[in-house]
Amino acid sequence: MSQSFDIAVVGGGAAGIAAAITAARAGCATLLMDRRAAVGGTGGFSGLTTLCGLFDDEGKFLNDGFAREFAEALAESAPRRMGKVWVLPYRPEAFRAIAAGLLASTPNLQTRLNTPLMSALVKGERIISLNGIGVGAVVDCSGSAEVARAAGTECLATNETTQAPAVVFPLCHVTRALDTPAAVAQALLPVARAGFPKLNFQPSLEPDTITVKFSGQADQVMDLIAFLRKEVDGFENCRTPLTEFTAAQRAGRMVIGQYLLSGADVLAARKFPDAVARCAWPIEQWGADGVARFRYLPPGTHYEIPARSLRAAQVENLFMAGKTISADVEAIASARVMGCCLATGAAAGVLAARCLETSRTR
Repeated sequence: MSQSFDIAVVGGGAAGIAAAITAARAGCATLLMDRRAAVGGTGGFSGLTTLCGLFDDEGKFLNDGFAREFAEALAESAPRRMGKVWVLPYRPEAFRAIAAGLLASTPNLQTRLNTPLMSALVKGERIISLNGIGVGAVVDCSGSAEVARAAGTECLATNETTQAPAVVFPLCHVTRALDTPAAVAQALLPVARAGFPKLNFQPSLEPDTITVKFSGQADQVMDLIAFLRKEVDGFENCRTPLTEFTAAQRAGRMVIGQYLLSGADVLAARKFPDAVARCAWPIEQWGADGVARFRYLPPGTHYEIPARSLRAAQVENLFMAGKTISADVEAIASARVMGCCLATGAAAGVLAARCLETSRTR
């Protein structure tokens, strides 16, 4: 092998950024690989403009460390209450820029973009190389368990009955007030009567702009915008700066770990002796019909994610973070949100670094 790294992180979204920076800060020679031409993942490229899962139900940070560091660097305004939860509005371009700046300024860290995972070589119970590059430990932050699949490790998967994708896009020049549930419902009524798939509106930091989450197909977006312009007051001049639309995946595959976090753990606000991250986001499941089902934790509580859910059961030097943690389809519907991905990413980076220390002292 021509080159090797202590730790390789696959996936340049929120979890991968956190894992790579945390591992490098721990003194490990770290490689971050991503198939895209730039880092950012869901946070930077899906069209989302609200960072979820950072806060408890009083709007206070649940996780310190890198998750809070990144959120505070990203914040241009105070957190906002959205129904029963708190979110942080942000600009996707700022997400990408802050991530790229942190990665570039971190010693011991190399980033390789436009680099899809092609192969994982396993010897015994350890991954020894990715794409022919030697590795001491690996963190799978791909969102779809690409490392685990290449290594032949057991996974679970979501589907359209639990985590249906959505097309997310900004809509500019909207002058209608949408600051209450009643106002939003009134605006959406003619859309529903016209037979369009379900959609919802979320806030944006840009003036006269909202973020639309649409449960229909990408090729229906322009028809939807044309209908809004013609039929809904306050949308007469609306437009989107995007020219192409794709469906964003809410979740994909989860790697089976040493502990499988369950929906029951989430709703019971369960705590663990080996906890490495906290979350209070509800179980948020989306059906193919665009209908969301929310199940909330008891007021004033949060659950914990154990280190065992970040350690693969079958490969001793494989760790997971973000959407790939060891969780069932109910638990991942909560833990998949970006605030929690930042926290589990940072934790996985630490765990991978400790794994290397342990193996070196044997």
